Amino acid sequence: MGLGEALRSWLRVRGRSAEHVSFAVRRLAGMVLALYLVVHMVDISTLLMGEHVYSAFLQVFASPIGLVFDVVLWAFLVLHGALGLYSALVEAGLLLERRKVLLAAAWAAALLLLVVGIVVILYVMG
Repeated sequence: MGLGEALRSWLRVRGRSAEHVSFAVRRLAGMVLALYLVVHMVDISTLLMGEHVYSAFLQVFASPIGLVFDVVLWAFLVLHGALGLYSALVEAGLLLERRKVLLAAAWAAALLLLVVGIVVILYVMG
């Protein structure tokens, strides 16, 4: 199985359970957060090139595109955290009889935190 086929199978949701879709979202969020770590390391390393390079790089994140990037990053962080907490509880054998309710609560908490975070990002940065 090639990489493209594997990624398509992760994102195929038709006929899959809510738990499977949630796991795929958490996995995708984890990969995006790992890529962000690389971007962050590049960001920090621009300090070695001088303050003017670092300031120019930061201007990108202060732009409207930077706001979108921050919102998307926040969304992936919240989803990965909430769904990861759900997975940790289930894998520990806790609340197994209430897995559906727990999964719904994880999604609800993620959506609530997402909305609050977007409001804060737009208020502070926008």
